[in-house]
Amino acid sequence: MPQVLAALPEAPLLALAGRWDLTRGEHPALAAPLAEVFGKLPLFPSREEWAELAPLGLPIQLALTGHHTLLDAGPRHAANPLVLDEYLLAPVFVRDLCGRVIHTGLLPLPTPPVLPIFPVGCADVPASMAGAHYLEQTIFTHWNLLEVAPPAGVLCAGLPALQLRANYAEPAAYPYKIRPDTFYADGWRLPQVARVFARRVAGAESVGEAFMARWANRPAGQDYEAFYEAVNGASWFEELFLAGVSVISTTEAYNGAYQVGADFTLQGVEAGRAVAGLHMVLEERESVLPQGTILSVVAPGFVTATHVVPAQVVISRGPSLPPPDALLPNLGLPHGAVAPLWGACWLPTQPQHFAAPALWDWLPSGQFAQASGPLWCPQHYVYGSTAALVRATRRPVGGCESLLQLPASLQQRFTPVVALTGYDTLNERTRQERAANEEGALHGSALDTLPLAQPVAPLGYHLLPPEWPSLQQAAAFPERRPQALGLPACPPELATRLAPLAKAIIPATQLAKHHQVVSEPMRVALAASQLPLSEAGGLADWLPDLPVSQLQLNVKRLFANRQTRAALTLVQGGLPAALFRFKEAALAWRRLRYRLVTKYPGAWVQAEKQGVALQVAEGLAGVLPEEAHAQARALRQAGVTKVPAPAALPLQEAERGGKVKQRKKL
Repeated sequence: MPQVLAALPEAPLLALAGRWDLTRGEHPALAAPLAEVFGKLPLFPSREEWAELAPLGLPIQLALTGHHTLLDAGPRHAANPLVLDEYLLAPVFVRDLCGRVIHTGLLPLPTPPVLPIFPVGCADVPASMAGAHYLEQTIFTHWNLLEVAPPAGVLCAGLPALQLRANYAEPAAYPYKIRPDTFYADGWRLPQVARVFARRVAGAESVGEAFMARWANRPAGQDYEAFYEAVNGASWFEELFLAGVSVISTTEAYNGAYQVGADFTLQGVEAGRAVAGLHMVLEERESVLPQGTILSVVAPGFVTATHVVPAQVVISRGPSLPPPDALLPNLGLPHGAVAPLWGACWLPTQPQHFAAPALWDWLPSGQFAQASGPLWCPQHYVYGSTAALVRATRRPVGGCESLLQLPASLQQRFTPVVALTGYDTLNERTRQERAANEEGALHGSALDTLPLAQPVAPLGYHLLPPEWPSLQQAAAFPERRPQALGLPACPPELATRLAPLAKAIIPATQLAKHHQVVSEPMRVALAASQLPLSEAGGLADWLPDLPVSQLQLNVKRLFANRQTRAALTLVQGGLPAALFRFKEAALAWRRLRYRLVTKYPGAWVQAEKQGVALQVAEGLAGVLPEEAHAQARALRQAGVTKVPAPAALPLQEAERGGKVKQRKKL
């Protein structure tokens, strides 16, 4: 879907996003050779510039979905070999503490600075960007569809007799099947980051010092508000920003507490709150305002692309914002983008639960995740906006299925986590109707929501089927699985507040009657899906079979064409060499992945269990006994997608094995 749209110069939104294809080995962690050249690409290309970039084979696309994405062969591919599964890595657009819209750059796993400034490669979004008016006026969401599909499936790598189908056991037990997946709250609100963006401009530090000198020479007794008015702050501060200096927002910062009415509508916003590293707290005073709210500014501060001079402020010692009665996400379960800190986020079910803004940030690993506030995780929880998002799929904007009309009901309103009162059923007629609308976001899907006007599943966490890998469980990022995060045990005082699993209240046999199946292939698929698969730990792998010739490609042959090299050089001088190194690393990663899956499956599933990268799994291949690989191979041959993992091994031993193998290859 994005691939086709990305090739059209007349696309409605012109900003670049990352597109990493794991089936080609394009793992985001291999992007280092591209870092420098990515920093020189036009993040907001003209139509002519995009027409030149599109055919060059770079891991980029247009940001029509609003996200950086990772493609891989998963359940969707097993249902239709012509498409790949799409996973979201990060949002393309966020808002900084000053309220500016910021592009998050093309590096999918940036190294976040120690200072509360933005990673290298980010840029402010100009109002002149084609499609800028779509931001927070349309919905940016991807759909994770738990579909039981009747096609024959794909051949599984290393197992020529096994065709893997996109079925999962007991689909009636998963009443929530049409799941939005997006970093944008309610599908449209930009993620709020507690950092300040500054342009990278030479001499910015001296400009900042001149700003502070003017503050020091202001008339005696003039406070910050009067100083701002006297210097025509709005105009001058914009000039400073263009010169590489961002004045740190204080009372006007975009992290103030919200005033939310009983109907969940936004009624007002309090002053901004102090942020460590940006604000130096000189005094705390008693106040009815929430804890940390900035009451007054003693001295302003500024940020450049490399330095921070904190603002000096007085803050409130008032009540804390995290509500004591809200349920908390159980971080022992996979959450797509939540920082591993017990109690930092909570499930918003009441208006007061939205008082604290949802704040996002980059983790030390480079992963973009929610750091605090009311939880936004639509893949695993049902929100009041979910039904509206599904209905919006019928109304694409400008003929682009990735841009959906924002319903008026979602504007200026917060939507809570709710119990599920509908059942996502399979209906072949729905598939046929959607087949006629190629612009629809759910084109080709047989899933339909049947409103039952009664609780089908209570408020809580909706599991993905164990056979349905998510980004946290995929081979790309095994270290993101809860078992691999090194998460401490939940504090006892929070354990009673953890959200439960949202299991179906209505028996699965009764829900299954709502599957309005009208084709024999679908009946067969549903009958096959009732067979339970192994519950044992291990990797559910959907890796498609590839001919040996595809795995033995020589990267030099890809660059043998002089016209290709000339086109790359025309865009940027160092691009051919950088892309060559990236493609070389990608091909090696793909070969390693296939070698482990086909020859050493015991090491493959063990690495997934321990949450380690493929390079460490290569070390496990030589450490595990052949019996472990034979057992895994036999179970996969029998059609069991969840393969038992061998006993845990010391990772140091695996790493030593990996290093030995690497030296042999060199």
